[in-house]
Amino acid sequence: MKFHKNAEQPPCKNMELLLQELATGKLTGIKKFYTVAHAAQCQGCGNFLSRLKVTLDILKETKSSDPVPEDAKSRLRAKIEALESQNQ
Repeated sequence: MKFHKNAEQPPCKNMELLLQELATGKLTGIKKFYTVAHAAQCQGCGNFLSRLKVTLDILKETKSSDPVPEDAKSRLRAKIEALESQNQ
C-alpha cells in the first residue's frame, strides 16, 4: 500500500463518505470512477484511502472472539459523533 508523502493533509470533507464506501466495496459506477480518480490526484484523499484500507485489512485479520464491552462501544459511538459534529 502506497502512502502519499504529506500524511498530515486531511481528506476533502466532501469526499470522506465516498472514500469510505470505496474502501468497503460499496461504491460502483461513475461514483467509483470519480472517487478513484480524485484519490489518485489528491494527497489528502489518497492517503486517507490508503490508511483506511490498511485499517480494514487489519481489522479483518484480527477478529477477536472476545466481545467488546458495552461501555467501550458507547464511548466509541460518543467519540465518533463528536468528531462528526466538528466536521460539519
